[in-house]
Amino acid sequence: MVDASRRHLTQRYASGVDLLLWETEKRLVPELDAIKAVTEAAASGRAEGLDMGAALVLVQAVRLGLDRLECELFDAARAMGMRPEQIAAVLDLPDAAAAEKRHHWLETRLALPYGDVDTPSA
Repeated sequence: MVDASRRHLTQRYASGVDLLLWETEKRLVPELDAIKAVTEAAASGRAEGLDMGAALVLVQAVRLGLDRLECELFDAARAMGMRPEQIAAVLDLPDAAAAEKRHHWLETRLALPYGDVDTPSA
């Protein structure tokens, strides 16, 4: 579903260099660019329901990718000796228990099906 969403939005919204890269190399528009294109199209009344659905699928895929990355950072921080209360302070969480709870929640996200997400663009 994520791959189909990426292809759909690339075919609908690629322009300029992105269109050339799609036509020549089948390179997809980066997720955040595709999502932004849909929000801009929606604001001007040009987006279709399928576009919105595809953008929402991509938002979920990007979010899962960030959650997985955050979990890796938690693990790396712990491996280098950071304590839960320090992690909580950096993340503006109330206490060490909240940091542990967040880490546990992130670990549950690792079990979800995941396909690599393109590197987000600025």
